[in-house]
Amino acid sequence: MGLSKFYIFSLLSLFFYSVEIIAQDLQLDSLKSIINENKKDTINVNALLDISNILSKSDTLESKNYALKAIDLAEELDYKKGQAYGYKNLGLLLYAKGELNKELIDYWEKSLELFKKIDFKNGISNLQGNLGSVYQTKGDDPTALAYFLNSLRLAEEINEPKRIGTAYINIGSVYANEKATYEQAIESFNKAKKICENIDYKEGIAYAAVNIAELYLKTNNPKAALQVLNEYMTFFDKADADKANGLIMIGRAYEDMGEPNIAEKKYMEAITLATENDAKMEASKAYIQLGNMYNKKNELSKSLDKYEKALELTEITNVLPDKKKIYEGLANIYAKLGNYENAFDFQKQFSAVMDTIRSDDYEHTLGNLRFQYDIENKEKEIQLLNTENKVKEIQLEKVAISKKYFYAVSVLLFAIAFGALLQYRFVKKSNRRLADEQNKTESILLNILPAETAEELKLHGSVKAREFKQITVLFTDFKAFSTVAELIPADKLVKSVDYYFKKFDEIVEKYGLEKIKTIGDAYMCAGGLPTENETNAMDAYNAAIEILQFVNNTQKNPPKNVHPFEIRIGLNSGSVVAGVVGTKKFQYDIWGNTVNIAARMESSSIPGKINVSENTYNLLKDKIDFTYRGIITVKNSKKLKMYFVGKEMNENEIIS
Repeated sequence: MGLSKFYIFSLLSLFFYSVEIIAQDLQLDSLKSIINENKKDTINVNALLDISNILSKSDTLESKNYALKAIDLAEELDYKKGQAYGYKNLGLLLYAKGELNKELIDYWEKSLELFKKIDFKNGISNLQGNLGSVYQTKGDDPTALAYFLNSLRLAEEINEPKRIGTAYINIGSVYANEKATYEQAIESFNKAKKICENIDYKEGIAYAAVNIAELYLKTNNPKAALQVLNEYMTFFDKADADKANGLIMIGRAYEDMGEPNIAEKKYMEAITLATENDAKMEASKAYIQLGNMYNKKNELSKSLDKYEKALELTEITNVLPDKKKIYEGLANIYAKLGNYENAFDFQKQFSAVMDTIRSDDYEHTLGNLRFQYDIENKEKEIQLLNTENKVKEIQLEKVAISKKYFYAVSVLLFAIAFGALLQYRFVKKSNRRLADEQNKTESILLNILPAETAEELKLHGSVKAREFKQITVLFTDFKAFSTVAELIPADKLVKSVDYYFKKFDEIVEKYGLEKIKTIGDAYMCAGGLPTENETNAMDAYNAAIEILQFVNNTQKNPPKNVHPFEIRIGLNSGSVVAGVVGTKKFQYDIWGNTVNIAARMESSSIPGKINVSENTYNLLKDKIDFTYRGIITVKNSKKLKMYFVGKEMNENEIIS
């Protein structure tokens, strides 16, 4: 999940009132004089909250005491908003130290419940975002996304731009955890950045930009990431925000660029800054990065020391994604040292954390939430398009009427027949233009959606999700694509990929398959949808054979300026859920374990081979020759059998 967890931004800017740092001492004296009057009223509660706020950065214990006093007085006065902000402040004190424990969640759930009782929607949206940040940092993306979506809906209802921008950053951070949804992540971050720029909210602009930089790191573009980070880190300085995680990301960029000494310096600066601010979560992340870097350089004693320091901090923060990285690193180091007992023990702990983070219903729940969010955005876009179309229709009517009167006056001296002829030509021309525009629109829609789905969208304004009991998914991927991409010119790379994918499109259409999407060099399609059939497995098999033959022929005799790639192909059959997602552009997509297994079949194949699952094998074994490969183990220790298409086999192709 990377460092993006820090850049989940939930308006954790401490708290109820804005305070100028240079006036803090004067304000403290003024606020304490209000408290000393011993009046039991809401003014006193707010003064206690302000003092708690001011002291939060210098004396957390005293800050907590004032927050507790504010809660007690607010409870006595039945001042629920004051109670809610008091519990929120208590939670923020723990969050700032990286202590994401049950106590923190209890404080914020109490705050949320109090805001709900008084129907204070701004506070409700804020706390939903805060709780979502905690759950995502702990590795529970489905729960986090549910909170973020609720926060966005309320923020839009009350038209609070700062909180809307914040919600889009948070939602984007969930999408950024999966390669398949990077496009939606970028879209969310850009929305947030634009909203924050419109209200000159510099800290929000910086958080959105830095999340974009995180995606650059994930897609192996450290130079672009470093450029963004250097540009926007000054925004954090001005806003007095914690820079520790930004320094970690800068270190990662330098490490990816092959400059480990600079990276090490940035990681150490992050540790120093985090330690000074008692930011345990940020310190542990910096130690993990150092441990990883030393491990790659085989400086095992240094790496072991950093992992152990990180592990000590995560015992307090209980951030499971960080624990997962530490256990994985320690298992690797002890294996290198020959201490297989410790290596096995940490590997077991790594597996246990993975199972905790991603339970059986993780993908299902997260997929449903994403689908719901994308459908809501699509409905908003359709409503906007309908409104724009109505306005255009009215404008066209006005123009038509104006022209009609103009011609009527102009041709008053001419014969009625001549005037009628002019009007007829005008109407005919307008109808032709409208028909041309409608044909263009329908053509574009059919290019991105199946015909059946496009028709449903036109008729009803939406597309219902459908479950298909039996389809076959086909995945392809080029061997060593990332390496080749660095070695050949960009125009040759694009021309090569375009050359292959155009042919793949022809083959897919030939066998009645539906192209789903491409991600980088990966190509995904499926048979048996949107119209169900019983031949989907054979259709996908025939398409895979022809794709493989085409790639092999191209490798033997490549056209000019086309790089000859080798290809891996994987097939799996089973059930999926299909629907339309997207906001600015629609996309027909499918979800389910069937898709995940098909991807595993492709990644477990070898160049020049078609690797199929047991599901597809059972559908085709009476018609096609296969060679059993063996078993691979996937999530939750599930074992999958695999088969190569054809009889030929050598020892290197067997998976034990």
